[in-house]
Amino acid sequence: MMNMTKKSEILKKNKSEYKSIKGEFLEDEKNFEKGNRHLQYLASISVSLLSMTCGTIYTWTSPALPYLRSNNSEITLNETQIVWIATLPDIGAFFGNVAMIFALKNFGRKNWILFLGAPHILLWLMIIFANDIYMLCIPRFISGVIGDLGFMLLPMYIGEIADKDIRGVLLLSIKLFSNIGHMYVKTIGAFFSFQILNIMMLFVPCLFFITFLFMPESPYYLLLRNENDKALKSLMKLKGVKNEKTVIIELKRIQNAIDETRENKKWMFRELFFVKGNRKSLKIVLIAWLTKFLCGATAINSFTQEILEATEIDISPKICAMILAIIEVVLTLSATSIIERAGRRWTFLLSGLFCTLGLIMVGLFFFLKLTINVKSYSWLPLIGLIIYQISFSMGIAYIPIIMLGEMFSIDVKMPAMFCLNVSMSLLLIGIKVAFQKLNNIIGIYTMFWIFGICCILGSIVFFIITPETKGKTLEEIQDRLHKKGSVINKEIIISSEVY
Repeated sequence: MMNMTKKSEILKKNKSEYKSIKGEFLEDEKNFEKGNRHLQYLASISVSLLSMTCGTIYTWTSPALPYLRSNNSEITLNETQIVWIATLPDIGAFFGNVAMIFALKNFGRKNWILFLGAPHILLWLMIIFANDIYMLCIPRFISGVIGDLGFMLLPMYIGEIADKDIRGVLLLSIKLFSNIGHMYVKTIGAFFSFQILNIMMLFVPCLFFITFLFMPESPYYLLLRNENDKALKSLMKLKGVKNEKTVIIELKRIQNAIDETRENKKWMFRELFFVKGNRKSLKIVLIAWLTKFLCGATAINSFTQEILEATEIDISPKICAMILAIIEVVLTLSATSIIERAGRRWTFLLSGLFCTLGLIMVGLFFFLKLTINVKSYSWLPLIGLIIYQISFSMGIAYIPIIMLGEMFSIDVKMPAMFCLNVSMSLLLIGIKVAFQKLNNIIGIYTMFWIFGICCILGSIVFFIITPETKGKTLEEIQDRLHKKGSVINKEIIISSEVY
């Protein structure tokens, strides 16, 4: 950490620069372009196609596993192999984090994201032509490696290219397109054969690669690399302007954050764990992600059709799974508005309360099934899952992604994402392996009630410890977490508001 004298000198210098720039801005305000943010939306949609690709990977098991268990499958699998096929992407994700922490510094956000698109095409080709267990397991494992790299990079990229008032909305596109991937898989799986399902998966990574090739690099990353001219051009493109003066205040604000970061040791785990504000950020995001995964989303998505088959509902489990996926996608649009209006904290809490209600209903059905004839109540778990899906899609599904893009300063962003993703990968492996085994030991109803308890406790803790971040710049969020109140930050805020 820099000493106080040096820090004070830097802040005084930056304050003077900001006053000068602010004065020029006010004098020449009539000459400034209004611009547009079309490219910010296009870049977010394009990069989120990679999220859709990753969504197809994790939900593919829902229609695929019932087929692989059937007599129609050319590949004979036992129960242990089935669990491995479902779990291998999460095991791959664990190793993907190791590659991430070493490679991103020198390769850039855009280049890494683009690099991850091509292997998905090859992996789906391997699954299409698979004739044994290994031809399924190898691409599943590799898809987890590159898929998790993608999920780590997307919130970082979008968080750094988006303006503060639309950042939350654009970060939600990551989950929206992941949900579209879920719906895409389950819809095709409901109406088409296993082979056509796999062929259709090829289209998404191809579309991502073609569109994202033309998107800009993050201005934050370019400034980190001292490529100031490229950063200026990138920011002008993202703002939709041609006059450099229009974006100079924004560029200086980013540069100020970069300069302070350079006074620290970049990307060091020490800064993450020994600085109080960084520890608080890590705790908040960890609680959000733990709640998301421990409330049962992963198990329900991976084994949707098998859960519904166990209810003996009259409607085809394939159709039910498709309905749940469609609900998930449609409600994302409402979630965007609600999260931006109500804020992160209240939305997360209410989402958790109603998710718990849905999980209790499903658990109650399977509990009653042990002692009485529940054929006339076979609709209850579907209603419970619909309530769960609606509530989950309105908050818990998306807010952890927003937090990941908002809560960390540049110097600790990479080690924070590394720690979070390693932890979550291990958790997901445990959940998927344990779900089937614990169902046989303690009953599926107990599993749903455990998910419900985790959901309500996690949402309450998140509400208590998390500061509201809607409508704040990344720098303002860090000021609050680290309890800064310097004059220079006020100048930055004033300048940004004038723009």
